[in-house]
Amino acid sequence: MRRSTLQRKDRGELNQIAAALGAKPSSRARKDEIIQLIIDLTADGARISRPAGESPPAEAAPGGSGEADQGLQSADNAGASGRDGDQNGEGSAAGSREESRPADRGEDEVDPGNRRRRRRNRDRDRDRDDSWDGDPVAVAGRLDLRDEGYGFLRVDGCLPNRNDAYVPVKTIRQYGLRRGDHLTGTSRPANRAEKNPALLTLESINGGPAELSDRPQFESLTPIHAVRRLTLEQPEDPDAIAARLIDLVAPIGIGQRVLVTGPRRSGASELLTSLITAIETNEPDIFVMGLFLDQRPEDVTEVRRCVRNGDVAATSFEQTPEEHVQTAEMTIERVKRLVESGRNVAVVLDSLTSLAQAYNAALSNAGRAYSGNVESGAVHMPKKLFGAGRNVSESGSVTMIASIVSDGSSSLPGVLSDEFVGTANTEIRLDRWAAQLGLFPAIDLSASVSRDEDRFIDADEVQALQDLRRSFTGDAEDDPGGVVKALETALSKLRSTASNAELLR
Repeated sequence: MRRSTLQRKDRGELNQIAAALGAKPSSRARKDEIIQLIIDLTADGARISRPAGESPPAEAAPGGSGEADQGLQSADNAGASGRDGDQNGEGSAAGSREESRPADRGEDEVDPGNRRRRRRNRDRDRDRDDSWDGDPVAVAGRLDLRDEGYGFLRVDGCLPNRNDAYVPVKTIRQYGLRRGDHLTGTSRPANRAEKNPALLTLESINGGPAELSDRPQFESLTPIHAVRRLTLEQPEDPDAIAARLIDLVAPIGIGQRVLVTGPRRSGASELLTSLITAIETNEPDIFVMGLFLDQRPEDVTEVRRCVRNGDVAATSFEQTPEEHVQTAEMTIERVKRLVESGRNVAVVLDSLTSLAQAYNAALSNAGRAYSGNVESGAVHMPKKLFGAGRNVSESGSVTMIASIVSDGSSSLPGVLSDEFVGTANTEIRLDRWAAQLGLFPAIDLSASVSRDEDRFIDADEVQALQDLRRSFTGDAEDDPGGVVKALETALSKLRSTASNAELLR
């Protein structure tokens, strides 16, 4: 028996092996003394004492008795069983399996301190996969961390799956892994007592080599104002009127927070889909992440087909609030990891209201609540996610474009709208009556505004844009149907010209 193999075992397992070899270590013997005793016994050719009438094994391993090796393997299996219980604790009762397992019955088991030491040793043994010698399986996915320190590689979206690979604590600490990291490597299949495969080797982290890098924390990056415009107009597509109109009425800067507000059924989802197409067409260096929550299943399919080069995380209305929350949090953590590596990302979220409703349903009623039985955390968490939108001085940016329902009331939509006042750099307001009349995009031109457009557009163009906006709304400001008339005027001028540059002349 090798000393390194024995060193990985706890005191109770060593006592069992020593007893099987015919020795009984003292209760005060140190672990190293017990290991040396076992080595001496096997080197001297000691044999296990067998009960009367029991036949010897068919073949004994060289250098020691077959029963000794069998006892050692039994102890290995016991440790592995404990490891599997911890590794696959996702939705399972690992503690119950440990209580029902008739192993680790050493003479010092009555000592609570020894039990704690054995438990710590089993935690260390979770990272050992040397008992498996099959062919490795390629695996790739996003890392989802647990509070206990270990994680799972989500191989199919953001939600748990039986094919997700367990990632041990040792690997996470060794490479400084964070939630949302995209990993590739190899895994071994799940054992009989396990639910998930286990990661064996790590080959790449976020597309780069698997090595410990001194990358910054997203929260430590320095946010600055946008200095570059996000171009939406698509000259090769004259029917992309929505993108052209936003460029004229509420231009967006890269790294800004954009809020699309309006009542339900005012065309927010369609507007966001058109923005995704415009960004992918004009800004190839920006990675688009679509986050659509609590949607109809057919709408989810349509959005996925719309995104060509980016990624989409979506949930349908029949899924649980916890699944909505998990999807949103995993997506935003992935975005942060991309920005930490210097990437520009555009997040298109539909909607903040659905996310707040999911948080409100998932949270307990023990916390402080707003009026209308709205949990405070249900408002704080969407604000935290929306606040990830920023341009950073080091490198990279998050352009956050999110929709929110603006129905004023004391319930969640009304509270949420009040909380988001002043948080956006650009606000695009939608009008219910224009949407009901079939006008798209149903934008309220006088209420939509970009507060920092002078930071990424030269002064002459800003003045031309302001003059054009006044020409849209000047004659209809005091008219009750002014919003619809101004929008009809703007859409008519857009359709009669080939580009915004021609319209601004």
